[in-house]
This record gives sequence, C-alpha cells and structure tokens, in this order.
Amino acid sequence: MYKTIMIRSRSSYWTNKELHEELEVHTIDLACEIEQKCNDLEADGWSIHSIVPVTSGNISNGNGYFYTESVIVTAHKA
Repeated sequence: MYKTIMIRSRSSYWTNKELHEELEVHTIDLACEIEQKCNDLEADGWSIHSIVPVTSGNISNGNGYFYTESVIVTAHKA
C-alpha cells in the first residue's frame, strides 16, 4: 500500500526595479515541514519511498524564474 502527501512551499514576493516581481521560497520552513511529515509517517509505520519537488515558473518582461512550488512525499507500508 502507498500513501502520497503534498506539502506546499511558503513564499514571499519582493520587488526589484530591474527584474520586477520575483519570488523567494522559505526553504528552512519547507525543510522543517518535510522532516516533520516524514517523521509522522515513519511513526505510523510507513517507509518513505520518495520525495519529489514540483516546480513552477514564470516569465515577466523577458526575465524568467522557477521555484519549488510544493513537494510530493510518497510512503509505502507492507
């Protein structure tokens, strides 16, 4: 049996005159949430099978950026 959960990253926008709006992912928060969810799954008897980032991006005024929008965690239980 497999179980899949999605963890959304939190982010902030800031303005740069040259690049216009850009996005920054709060990586420390995301890492802590991944760790907590994985520990919770393990405590419930699940084994972590994979952790995969889901990326997104945008192009604005000729400038592009990509960021980790969320993470998919897949666990397995025999």
